Amino acid sequence: MPESSAPEFLSTTRLALAPLAAADVAEVHAIYADPGTWLHLPSGRHTALAQAERMVEESEQSWAASGVGRWAIRLRHDLPGTALPGTALPGTALAAGTLIGVASATLMDCGARNFGYRLTPASWGIGLATEAATVALAAAQASAYPVTARVLAGNPASVRVLERIGLTLVWRGQGVAGTASDQPATAALERLIFADRPLEPDLLAAIINLG
Repeated sequence: MPESSAPEFLSTTRLALAPLAAADVAEVHAIYADPGTWLHLPSGRHTALAQAERMVEESEQSWAASGVGRWAIRLRHDLPGTALPGTALPGTALAAGTLIGVASATLMDCGARNFGYRLTPASWGIGLATEAATVALAAAQASAYPVTARVLAGNPASVRVLERIGLTLVWRGQGVAGTASDQPATAALERLIFADRPLEPDLLAAIINLG
């Protein structure tokens, strides 16, 4: 049985979160293939629909094994276009029901949750990331597994969200163990790891090596 009593369906004033499903694949791919969502790690951009399909499979496995996985984030109400970050240009208006991103707290092989989120740039700058992350974190913490989050130091907006929702910085640095051929794309970049509790040294080392 999953070690969690977290609700699968979450809601906030502006958002509805539901377990990621096969029906979401095309919309998720559109977000994850958008270069605008990967400003801090261009190499992470999705290039094939199969990558979104794999996200759904991993999420379903995590839900089944641990009671929490990934959520599709949808708007409960119409969202007027907001100014694009760093410009005075109007953004794209988004209709109620639009999938604007994914929140995640999947269980990793090391025994900790991998917490994160990714939203379409059209929804940035109005607090939706914090809103989604707050309820997703509360659900993730309904189980006994540590909740961890990895973020690039060059992404201060995401760092602020993690701090705002109550996660604590437990590591900052660069590099991973292993040979050059095994290095993930983020290995040479300065990274931060946040957690909802102190981590055992072996667990922290395993998370550092994920890049």
